[in-house]
Amino acid sequence: MKLTFQIDSLKTGVRSILAHKLRSVLTTLGIIFGVGAVISMLSIADGARKTALEQIRLLGTNNIRINHLDLIGEAKEESDSKGSLGLTYADSEMIRESIPSLAGVAVSRFVSEPVFRKNREATGRVVATTSDYSSVTDFHVTEGRFISSLDVAEAKRIAVLGAESRTELFGYLNPIGRRIRIGETWFTVVGVMETKELREGRTSVIKLRNINKDIYVPITTASARFPNGDRGKGVQELAIQVVNSQQVGIVAEIVDRLLKRSHHGVEDFEIVVPAELLAQAQSTQRVFNIVMGAIAFISLLVGGIGIMNIMLTTVTERTKEIGVRRAMGATEGAIMEQFLIETVLISMTGGLAGILLGSIMAKSINLFAGWETVISVYSTCLAFGISGLVGIVFGLYPARRAAKMNPISALRFE
Repeated sequence: MKLTFQIDSLKTGVRSILAHKLRSVLTTLGIIFGVGAVISMLSIADGARKTALEQIRLLGTNNIRINHLDLIGEAKEESDSKGSLGLTYADSEMIRESIPSLAGVAVSRFVSEPVFRKNREATGRVVATTSDYSSVTDFHVTEGRFISSLDVAEAKRIAVLGAESRTELFGYLNPIGRRIRIGETWFTVVGVMETKELREGRTSVIKLRNINKDIYVPITTASARFPNGDRGKGVQELAIQVVNSQQVGIVAEIVDRLLKRSHHGVEDFEIVVPAELLAQAQSTQRVFNIVMGAIAFISLLVGGIGIMNIMLTTVTERTKEIGVRRAMGATEGAIMEQFLIETVLISMTGGLAGILLGSIMAKSINLFAGWETVISVYSTCLAFGISGLVGIVFGLYPARRAAKMNPISALRFE
């Protein structure tokens, strides 16, 4: 009996909505825009979080990056007067000896030399590094092998290609054992790196170069074959891997003190802790979420007020109908349920339309603004649930007013 009544109430609610199509559509606009804002906001937040996590995973949550800084003006003069050589290969050896518990220390020096194979030229960068680079950066070979300690010790002329560089130079040929020319020096290819998926966009936490185009050679070979001008054994980056992620902050402080001492107090380097960058990005994202959430809340509030206003008008229009139903034995609860069902139908219809609008907005933001967006099941269910809640909250007063109406006065209403 109860189920039959609810189905009848649902049918009555649908007929009432269809009888006033334009009014119902205008009533749902606030809900549509509010839910659309929620969907698009959460999709941007989820996309930014996904991009940040992928970047941090690429750099390593247990890693510390140290970048060389090119000083100018007075800072350069001070550096020269104190005899600092900037970031060097010797710094990596000093750090390794001072902190023996580290999982690995890798250096990177960028060599500005063209790379050829016959009439083909690679567009990537030559990176001089050590045997630790692969494990520290969690970047491994798929064919052949990476640079070994023996290659570094004997300054061998071997090279490891990035996935895209391999395609540029060799196409579909097997490059292992074949030779390439870097500058005027010939190198034998001994390995090919795996492909790393890189996501770049406006929500990126860290700007990353396309490592799939890099070509790796031993640091000692580069020092001998491609002199680094006035910087001698200078390098651009150091990558340090810590065994325990909980010790990253402590190790970063120790490394900072060690480098300041060896560089005579000159700050010609920058220490980057990926995990800290992630925390900063998440903090910024929370502020963004609060602002967007406030906008979405205001839209839903306006939509809810619009629904309440229309339902109060509907209650007034249907006063005689309410009186007839009460005279025929309908309870206050039945009348209240009837109008609540209608309100929830309106708001949830707006919720469905809002989800569609939010999805279109998210895709448009990704397409035209270049922001990574992710529409999750969680955000969709949350937005739909909010639309239903708005219908209940703002429909409660009109429904209660209809239920409390005096039957005799309602039958006399003109």
